[in-house]
Amino acid sequence: MKAIVDVAIARFREYQALRRELQETRTQLAGRKRIDRAKGLLMKHRKLDEEEAYKAMRKMAMDRGQRLAEVANNIIAVLEMLDS
Repeated sequence: MKAIVDVAIARFREYQALRRELQETRTQLAGRKRIDRAKGLLMKHRKLDEEEAYKAMRKMAMDRGQRLAEVANNIIAVLEMLDS
């Protein structure tokens, strides 16, 4: 009986680890989409190419001590407000 319980606990832990990994992957994908959206807005508004826009975002993130996705959220909020 103990062996069955041990196997069940191990399977549950594996399942939980897979769920965490899936959630992290979804979060990373959402962040990547926001970064791409912000990069596109910078390209449009500041007439930058893709590499320049990405470098500008990275510099801003480093200067402010923020994650790139956070900087992307700020850029999207500001530039979308200007578009409306």
